[in-house]
Amino acid sequence: MPRNDTTLASSIINILLPPACPLCENDVCAAGSFFCGACYADLCSTLLKSPNCTLCGVTFVSKASEDHMCSGCITAPPPYAMARSVFAYEGPVKEAKHLFKYSGRSTLGAPLGDFLRLVKDSFPSPPDRVMPVPLHKRKLRARGFNQSLLLAREVSGMFSAPLVYDNLKRARYTEQQVNLTRDQRAANVGGAFALKRPQEAEGRIVALVDDVYTTGATIKECARVLKKAGAIVYSLTLARAVKV
Repeated sequence: MPRNDTTLASSIINILLPPACPLCENDVCAAGSFFCGACYADLCSTLLKSPNCTLCGVTFVSKASEDHMCSGCITAPPPYAMARSVFAYEGPVKEAKHLFKYSGRSTLGAPLGDFLRLVKDSFPSPPDRVMPVPLHKRKLRARGFNQSLLLAREVSGMFSAPLVYDNLKRARYTEQQVNLTRDQRAANVGGAFALKRPQEAEGRIVALVDDVYTTGATIKECARVLKKAGAIVYSLTLARAVKV
């Protein structure tokens, strides 16, 4: 079937059988949208806004100030060059992430990953490699997919940069971070990552992709490994915890 006929057929099908919102399963009426109007509005209500730290991206409580470097980055600069997140990790975004990550809804990878376009232009230069935060093979077997890899696929397409998913690896198994304190999180992931081929990271600008930035322990440990190999690292996460 010619391309124009295929497009026409798809349009007719979408009219007769509108695609379902991946969050609430109601019909998606807006052409080109992944979500229904209500779910899209709920997600957008948690978008992070300025003022932010120019380095780590944390949002400041006072809205009267301009973007500037936070005290944490001044006293202890992170190993990445810049970090940006799209949403505050709360409400509808938290629910969407739990469906995505823990309920086997891998099809949410593309629609959620598409939101990362909103921070695409934040970085001073485009990355030439995209890497997901890796899962240990034990967790990968249990979950069936790496949610960070699915998000990284979208980022790879946005920047037209190769997706490298087999270099950065988990060198050892780590416990889930969710119930750990800030210090415990840092200790839990310390030395947990390694590069199979460190020479391939030298001189590269790497977009490091994960789902949520909480304390930054995981992102920082991955970035530290990449930076040691000679890479410049930008962190992209779907959401960021506003209260840790």
